[in-house]
Amino acid sequence: MRANPEPSDGDLVIAARAGDGAALGLLLARHRPRLLASALRLLGYRADAEDAVQETFLAALRHLDAVREPAAVGAWLHTVLRRACLQHRRRPDALRTDALVDVIDVVDASAGPDERLERADLRDWIWGALQRIPEPLRVAAMLRYFGSYDSYDELAAILGVPVGTVRSRLSEVRRKLSDALLAGRLDDGSRARWRARERCWLDAFDDIVRRGASDPFVSLLDPELLVAWSSGATARGRHHLAAEIESDIAAGVRLVAERALTTDGVTVVEGRFVNPPEDPTHCPPGIALVLFGGGGDDRASRVHLHLAPRAPRPDD
Repeated sequence: MRANPEPSDGDLVIAARAGDGAALGLLLARHRPRLLASALRLLGYRADAEDAVQETFLAALRHLDAVREPAAVGAWLHTVLRRACLQHRRRPDALRTDALVDVIDVVDASAGPDERLERADLRDWIWGALQRIPEPLRVAAMLRYFGSYDSYDELAAILGVPVGTVRSRLSEVRRKLSDALLAGRLDDGSRARWRARERCWLDAFDDIVRRGASDPFVSLLDPELLVAWSSGATARGRHHLAAEIESDIAAGVRLVAERALTTDGVTVVEGRFVNPPEDPTHCPPGIALVLFGGGGDDRASRVHLHLAPRAPRPDD
């Protein structure tokens, strides 16, 4: 009998859920050859097969707590892989939803993805990994996997880049993020800092609604803020944004923030407009802001602003 028997899949799943990055790495490495072989049979093209396996890993990292029987994680991984491969086989001009999002249909539908993340504290793990990848990739991942405006067209509009650039960035995210996740969970200091920053932005928006005061929000912006609208227009100076807010307040428009997502140097805020009854089309239904800078006591130095034809999903 061996003194140190190799841990079972079930043992590795339980350890990974408890935050053991080494256990998670061993689990994924153990199943990678079979997953890649299956993907190659289904897709026939190695680059697509590699992408499908990376998407499967990313889905596993986010939804590992949804596996009802830890010992059967191999079958669960292959189910996710088949879904990822089906997405890759769609027509190239179709918008593609990758396995990280689509896996929601595979696992327990009674709980939302955020609920499952918080249940096992995996959300913080993912946010810690996001901080380890380059900023352009991080922003794309934050919007795609945690925001409301998550189609390739919407991401392209928000970020002011072509759809092809969005696709390539998300493909790179899937390659880099699965490795970054194995580096461990978010540390307590970063967690506290990011949560405080999210609260700061949400409170600033709340002041606009409750008190009709834009000053708390504007104070979070650098005076020389670069504003880039998804229409392609740009302007220098936070007074441009302040003027828009004051105009909306005067018109009786309310702006309700639904969510704020923060890492060091990048914040995403999504909100919905509530127009007055006498002017129901004054503002579009939704708004998304991607703010760069603003880490620690610094003010945001650049913002991408997208006026959306639909309101964001309410934060759960």
